[in-house]
Amino acid sequence: MLHRILVGVLVAISAAYCWGLLWLAWGFSRAGGLIGWGLAAGVTILLVLTLWVIWRELLFGLAAARLNRRYRESSPRDAAPAPELDGADAGADDPDRGREEFEQARSALQSGEEDWRAWFRLALAYEGLRDRKQARAAVRRAIALDRRR
Repeated sequence: MLHRILVGVLVAISAAYCWGLLWLAWGFSRAGGLIGWGLAAGVTILLVLTLWVIWRELLFGLAAARLNRRYRESSPRDAAPAPELDGADAGADDPDRGREEFEQARSALQSGEEDWRAWFRLALAYEGLRDRKQARAAVRRAIALDRRR
């Protein structure tokens, strides 16, 4: 629940930022002239990019949360067991345990089966090793595989 409140606060702050950008663009356009219109166009482009990034991140977060819920609810016969890593302090106490979970998740993928559960497990293992870039890439792959299903 805390995450949802935080996301709501961040969206509200972003909305205020977008309102400010819109207000700046309006002011520049009212000033007229080539420079005013150019600045208004630049600020409007910045506004559109901001909205696009926020929208993509919200969709990613919703899809990842949905997959996380489904992964946790899946029965052991349908998927590999959930790793004992909990993301927050997974590899911090015992790096060998995190590395072992990563190797298990990676070997499950090397069997050639394209399953979103295997990719999501790999993402959890990457998160346990604090490799957030690779974890996000694995979650994106899991989302894509789930959508193809």
